[in-house]
Amino acid sequence: MTSTVGFIGLGTMGRPMAANVARAGHHVVGLDTDAARTQAWVSEHGGTAAEGPEAFADVPVVVTMLPNGKVVRTAVLDGGVADALPDGAVVVDMSSSEPWETLSLAPELAERGVTLLDAPVSGALTRAIDATLTIMLGGEDEAAIERAIPVIETMSERIFRTGPLGSGHAMKGLNNFITGTGFVATCEALVVGAKAGLDPAVMLDVMNASSGVNFTSQLIGPAEIVTRRFASGFALALLAKDVGIADDLARELDVEAPTASMVVGRLRAALEQLEPTADTTMALTVWERAAGVTVATERE
Repeated sequence: MTSTVGFIGLGTMGRPMAANVARAGHHVVGLDTDAARTQAWVSEHGGTAAEGPEAFADVPVVVTMLPNGKVVRTAVLDGGVADALPDGAVVVDMSSSEPWETLSLAPELAERGVTLLDAPVSGALTRAIDATLTIMLGGEDEAAIERAIPVIETMSERIFRTGPLGSGHAMKGLNNFITGTGFVATCEALVVGAKAGLDPAVMLDVMNASSGVNFTSQLIGPAEIVTRRFASGFALALLAKDVGIADDLARELDVEAPTASMVVGRLRAALEQLEPTADTTMALTVWERAAGVTVATERE
């Protein structure tokens, strides 16, 4: 059955995610700070380009895919969308937001008759395109979850119930802390290996056949690092932000997690030497320059 779904944030990840919602038969009301981007998306996929909050007057479920929790607040609350939504509407924040921002926003939306759920994603651009994202769903309002699930399912392969509101965003930060740690460690190993005369393609083969296997060694290394494409589709600034969320969460809970501090420090230091929009894999080039080597394969 066709229903109307709002989608706020039509950037790198949001664009294909919203497209999958539309392909599933929903009428999408799209909104992005870049009006031209919104119009281009609507021209390709149909739906409605929101020109103001009134476009959301009859929208029961709104998805946000934005840089962080503060931007979500600005888009949904300060922008007037929440005031336009019908009573009982659900906002599903699929951004990599900070858990504390989510918990702060929820009661303000509740005052307007709107329920907030957090449902951040994992899987990067490739899985956003083919609708196989992993979803970490936080929230305890079962009626709101029941309304949101059919929309979430159009974008995902697996949905994990992580607990109360905010738990999804906490899980996302911790998951990407592990991802970031594997990325930094793998890149450092490749740089050291290059200095020692090892072929990075062979190094990755060994890692993937043994205990060093990780997301970077399996997917990012062969496709983006060895080929020197450096186009994973995930911005270094976003990875640094996510690891920073895990680091801040550990501090807030008074848990020692020195690895998180070290990893976010490495990522932020690399970002300072690159363009703000640099792909995560470009961090390798910073570490190569510092070591005076290039991670290059002998394979054709």
